[in-house]
Amino acid sequence: MKNFLLITLILALFTGCSSSNAFSRFKLTQRQAESENSILSAKIYSSDTTVGLVSTLYLNQVFPDIYKKDESFYVSLYIKDGVKDLHFLLNGEEAIKVKELQKANEFSSLLSSKENWKRYYLVEFSKQGKKLSFVAKTKHYKSDALIYEKEN
Repeated sequence: MKNFLLITLILALFTGCSSSNAFSRFKLTQRQAESENSILSAKIYSSDTTVGLVSTLYLNQVFPDIYKKDESFYVSLYIKDGVKDLHFLLNGEEAIKVKELQKANEFSSLLSSKENWKRYYLVEFSKQGKKLSFVAKTKHYKSDALIYEKEN
């Protein structure tokens, strides 16, 4: 009888926790929760000094019905000395379209940080293979590669 009660208690505890996940304690929409899995960030360097930060959201994974022709990214960027001669590369190829966005834009609710000192971009590249290596760079600075693996 004691074993039965102990097993019932343990099952009740585990069953009570099964309806929650990592995002259940946060007030996130379904789209925000999906986007959290597609956000990557990297530091931007000048030789051995960190001078900025880049965060990317792979839009093809979050909005597959809208972004399917090209590889599309929402980019949040900060460089301490300002942005000059900025280039975005995907697998070594230049972006085919770069559009600077206002701080408040259609994607801003998907990233948790919305600072005034950052710049925001919609960046598009020609279609690539399964592995995507995103890099932001200027004449003097370069980010680490942000690696995305396509699901299909």
